[in-house]
Amino acid sequence: MIDRFIVCRIDTDIVNVKNNYNYIDQIYPFKGFLGIDSKCGLKIIEKKEQVVAIVTELYESNPGSSATESCNTIANNIFNEYSVKPENFVFIIHTPDRKSHLDFYKETFFITHFTWDGEKLTDPKWEEITKERVDNIILNQAANK
Repeated sequence: MIDRFIVCRIDTDIVNVKNNYNYIDQIYPFKGFLGIDSKCGLKIIEKKEQVVAIVTELYESNPGSSATESCNTIANNIFNEYSVKPENFVFIIHTPDRKSHLDFYKETFFITHFTWDGEKLTDPKWEEITKERVDNIILNQAANK
């Protein structure tokens, strides 16, 4: 069974940014594969009818499944909590820079496109995007431009 998203979390900060949207930044615990306790960083930006979720991998600080592997669970929890329409939901996976000379440890952002089956988000497809596009999505909610 999937745990429902709960607004009150460890290290939660809610601030209003320029009175245009609410911004939540927190450590988000979730049940990973086989029910393993897991966690990721989570930023949620609500603006008008759109919800943007940015999920950050925590690497060594996460005792369980990665956020990328569990993106369906995390996305559906947030999607259900906010009762957002599928076309108004933007889900981004962020992997922070690990300060390595190896390219696969660099900072990356992937917008995740899901299929809506009428009940839940399924079949994630990842599209790498730039940090500038993430900023644009946050400021302008232009995810599909």
